[in-house]
Amino acid sequence: MRDAFAVLFFVSVGMLFNPRYLLEAPGLVAATLGVIMLGKPLAALGIMLLLGYPSKVALAVAVTLAQIGEFSFILAMLGKDLGLLTDAATNTLVAAAIVSITLNPLLYRLVDAAEAWAARQPRLWSWLNARTRTSLLPTSTLAPSMTPPLDPRYRAVVVGYGPVGQTVTRLLRDNDIELTIIELNRETVHHLRAAGVSVVYGDANHRETLQDARVERAGSLILSASGMRASAEVIRLARELNPAIRVLVRTAYVHEIPALYQAGAECVFSGEGEVALALTEATLRTLGATPEQIDRERDRVHADLFARPTQDSRHAHRM
Repeated sequence: MRDAFAVLFFVSVGMLFNPRYLLEAPGLVAATLGVIMLGKPLAALGIMLLLGYPSKVALAVAVTLAQIGEFSFILAMLGKDLGLLTDAATNTLVAAAIVSITLNPLLYRLVDAAEAWAARQPRLWSWLNARTRTSLLPTSTLAPSMTPPLDPRYRAVVVGYGPVGQTVTRLLRDNDIELTIIELNRETVHHLRAAGVSVVYGDANHRETLQDARVERAGSLILSASGMRASAEVIRLARELNPAIRVLVRTAYVHEIPALYQAGAECVFSGEGEVALALTEATLRTLGATPEQIDRERDRVHADLFARPTQDSRHAHRM
């Protein structure tokens, strides 16, 4: 039903569009696009930065709002019925909507590249992240200054506090591992701070965030968030700050495992692989397999899906 309504929406918008109007009033269409694709995103970017959100989140929200959708057409039709909008204004709105909706997915793909470019401009980068670094104090201010450094083997940094991150955090804390969590959700950060948990608010693919989490003093870095697009960059930065750190990564798909190992991960766990392993174990147990048989099949699945690729297999993968 959702797909059907989406098709109906775009078909109806297309039927309203008069291509000739682009030639009749190009200036008016361009001005409207300027408001939609420049004015709205810049206003959203300013508000997000003012509220202290990281630059990547602010850029993503700004680009997402660089379009108009069905609600704008409802307002336009209402305005036309009330005599507030002329036919020319309605045609302009339809043309601007089609262009902005078409370009928006392409612009969204440039968010990472835009952030990387901004990071290479020291003044711009400092301005973009000024509120982020002051809105929530780094966790280093929470730790007693006189506490002696802990053995790195008993310190870990966990990226993401979703269901997996929560379970990992609980189990590690139960085993007396000192933790610092990196999280992008402000409410979650406030909740953890209130509970006395060491947490850093920020994006893990920024060097400053990893430094605030004291990655250079940690023995393990655990990327528990699913679908992180910049996992390889996080691993690279962590290795630069602490070459000896042990990096454990969660990923959704098996085909992403070789690239993460190549980036420097110590262990990679795939959601697809873990589900396959659980189904195999459940089936064998139902069929009466012995614990030794189940252990043997578990080891075989781990070797097939999760083992670190050899130099030959990496070369074959690149070929």
